[in-house]
Amino acid sequence: MTQRTVHGPAVRAIREALGIKHGVFAVSCLISPGYLTNIEKGKKQPSFAVTAAIANRLGVSVDSITYEATKAAA
Repeated sequence: MTQRTVHGPAVRAIREALGIKHGVFAVSCLISPGYLTNIEKGKKQPSFAVTAAIANRLGVSVDSITYEATKAAA
């Protein structure tokens, strides 16, 4: 089974390259700045809806900020 995992440093790099402030970006994605920090540091994985909102706000595809991760069988 595979799933997409957000690559937090990529989100941060794109956001900073676009010159979007951290807090402004978080609010525009309807998440808290603290949650965005955790996503960008790779400590939290957002839902697909939040991932899609982030990608949309950055003007990129979901695939460009995620990678395929294999989930181990239980």
